[in-house]
Amino acid sequence: MKLKPFFILLSIIFILGSLFLIKTIPNFISTQNASREGVLENHKESNVSEPELPKITIESIFSEQAHDLKNLDKAKIIRLLATGDVIPARDVNWKMTKLADFDYPFEKTANFLKKADMTLINLEAPLIKNCPIFRSGFTFCGNQRFINGLNLAGVDVVSIANNHIGNFGQDGIEQTKRILTKNGVEYTGFGKLVVLEIKGVKFGFLAYNGIGRKIDREALKAEIEESKKNVDVLIPSIHWGKEYELTPKADGDIAPDNPVEISHLMIDAGADLIIGNHPHTVQGVEIYSGKLITYAHGNFIFDQTWSQETQEGVVGEYNFYGTQLIDVRFHPIIVDISYQPQLLSEKDAQPVLNRMLKSTNIIAGRN
Repeated sequence: MKLKPFFILLSIIFILGSLFLIKTIPNFISTQNASREGVLENHKESNVSEPELPKITIESIFSEQAHDLKNLDKAKIIRLLATGDVIPARDVNWKMTKLADFDYPFEKTANFLKKADMTLINLEAPLIKNCPIFRSGFTFCGNQRFINGLNLAGVDVVSIANNHIGNFGQDGIEQTKRILTKNGVEYTGFGKLVVLEIKGVKFGFLAYNGIGRKIDREALKAEIEESKKNVDVLIPSIHWGKEYELTPKADGDIAPDNPVEISHLMIDAGADLIIGNHPHTVQGVEIYSGKLITYAHGNFIFDQTWSQETQEGVVGEYNFYGTQLIDVRFHPIIVDISYQPQLLSEKDAQPVLNRMLKSTNIIAGRN
């Protein structure tokens, strides 16, 4: 009889413990199930890959229909626009000065150019104070107020590595650098690497001149290799080759290097995309080791109205998905005696694209 209180206490403890287990076990099981489901869901998510990315081919570049990018994450698409030669000198400078309007050359293309994530041009004249009006000859300069046009068009980077940037000596080059920097436009050339970070991707820009001089291959290779360590995508611009030719080629002492050889050297060193200019007419493209070379974009702003070919050019549209080039389009323009480039209609653009494709096929040995 003395043990009875003990058994009563033990029974109470047993009942309370049972109630506790009845209440907590379902919650425990639910938590475990949720945990397992979470692990499975995470495993599924880790196995979800990015959509297959389009590949750049000659056929895709010159196809009438662009790659279908609608299934890709738009937040990862990065658009670069690159123009042909921009020379605000001679009659272009005369026209702007006469109108007192230094936005004038860009007024029909600015809205198109500034919508890109990055816009790159080749500036082939120094921007100096008191630039004289020359309507002929080969000594080029542009009025410093031309910077207003660059800003209007949203130009981010200019190459100043070419054969006319030094027409007014080192002082002209330094004036150009200062006016660009003061107005938020980056310049590349003379060993300067420009880095733009867009949507988490670091794009590097270099520029070289192969006109009137032989390119130092070892220095070129070393600079590209070193620059590539600091960026995700490296894009050299280069001034090269014989003028007014359908395909890239050397030109004696004027352009002593073969553009095809130099472009391959740059890609072997780490370049991801090469932007060529100088011939003042469009040339074709080449895909080498999976990387694109555009040999010449033709003229963009200049006064060479003496032939149809020199009045035409293309704006190259280069679309990246992260670090990978996934789509390329060329937008033909005409720059006539108005000295104001404008995009061509689809019908009028086709002959320019056909000429580029013909050049491309010759470069590839298909013709």
